[in-house]
Order: sequence, then C-alpha cells, then structure tokens
Amino acid sequence: MEYKIGEVSNILNIPIDTLRYYEKKNIVHPKKSANNNYRFYDAWEINYLIECKKFRSYDFSLSEVEDILYHDSLTKFMDKIDDRQSYFEERLKYYTLLMEKNQVYQHSLHSIKKNLWECTLTEHPEIYYFIHRYNYTYKSKDQFGDFFDIWLGYFPFVETIIEIQEEAILNRDHCNEHGWGFAIKKRYADAFQIPLNEKIKHVESVKSVYTVICAGDKGSFSLQLLDKAMSFIEKHGYKLSGTITGNLLARVHEPDGYQRYIEVWLPVTKL
Repeated sequence: MEYKIGEVSNILNIPIDTLRYYEKKNIVHPKKSANNNYRFYDAWEINYLIECKKFRSYDFSLSEVEDILYHDSLTKFMDKIDDRQSYFEERLKYYTLLMEKNQVYQHSLHSIKKNLWECTLTEHPEIYYFIHRYNYTYKSKDQFGDFFDIWLGYFPFVETIIEIQEEAILNRDHCNEHGWGFAIKKRYADAFQIPLNEKIKHVESVKSVYTVICAGDKGSFSLQLLDKAMSFIEKHGYKLSGTITGNLLARVHEPDGYQRYIEVWLPVTKL
C-alpha cells in the first residue's frame, strides 16, 4: 500500500512542506511518479518519518537523525543517547534556574504597587554589570569585545540596569547624568560561567534602601524621582555610600500613559 504526501501529512500530522523538507534532508526517499512527479510513501518510509518524530523529540538535529536512521551502529547510537542524558541534565539546570529567576521576577512585578515610592532597608543582591550607554549615547560595541554578545545570549538572566553616581544624585536639582547597561546576579554568572574582565563592575551585597520609582515616556526620567528615597535616608540617620543601581522591571501602557517601573537600590551607611 502506498500513500500520497497529503495522506501521509494527515496520518502523521506533519505539514506537507515539512515532509518535502525532510526529503531534502535525506530523512525519507519517497517514490516519484514519472508522469506528474507525485510522491508516494510506503509503510517503510512512514516508519522512518515516525522514527524522525521520535528522535526530534529528543532534540536531535535532522543531520543527527539522518545518521541514526541510515549510518549509526549500535555503539554510535548508544553514544548519542548517552550524550542526550548530559544534554538533558544541562537543560534541567537551565530551566530550574530560569523557573527560580521567573519566580523572583513575578514577586517583583506583583509588589510594584506596594513598593512604589516606598522605602525599605534591605541587602543589595551581589551582581556584575557593565554600562554601555550614558544618558542617550551608546558606547561602541567594540569596546566590550566578545562578551557583549555573550551576555546578550543569557537573557533573561541578564537584566537591564541603571547606574547613578553618588555625585550626580547629590546634585540632582541641576544634574541628570546616568547610565544604562546589563547586569547579572553573581549566582547566575557563576552557574553559567559568564565571561568577566576588568571592564565588568562588581557590586557586593551591601545594606541599601530599596524603592520602586516610575518614569513616563521618552525623556521623562529624572534623578529627582529619587527625592523621596534620599529624604528617607536622611530622616533615618543614614548617608548615601556609593553608586546607585537599579533594574528596569516593566514598560507598560496604562490608562494615564506610558510608564516605566524601575526598582532601585541606594547603598547606605549609618551616620
């Protein structure tokens, strides 16, 4: 019994274009009619397609599937399955950390309204970061070498960070200097062995005042958004003791306009 490509597509729930692509990749070799070039698949070829679906579910590439179906000995096949175990362990590690990261992000998002403009004393998480934009001017990508692209590949573990120097915040009535860049918590940098060099800044876990601020549309960010946090520091007998950093939590469209929510840590010491 032979089946046309549309029938095979219906039987296996594989799109016709995918079946043609599998043919180009030597996964199957259907017969072709000399008259109209119609393709016909017998049970043997359909078995290969079923095996292809099976091994694709293991995340094997099509070239690996071709080797399994047409070239591999039992030893080579077992080696591939053994390698998959290591691959799955790495994926499990990745998604376990990603689930943890997302839970923290969920908590931050659900706490925005509670923390907006409010101040609490907490510990700043230990992070690594670099700044690639000062105000509205980007630095040349070449200044960062390969690690710029490498860091981009680790979203969502890499976050968008804002940096505000102590001198700038103390002169915020007539200064709005700040930088933007990428940051990653030390825990994730260690887990994924993120490349670091002398251009990467390191922030240890330090006592900080934590708050969430809200900026509006383009050009609306101002260091004066931190006035309440600075008043809190002074009122409670602390002083600013270093560079302020923060994460962009969300860009959203609310009924009253475009809003950017940013969580901020202001490092402090007791007077």
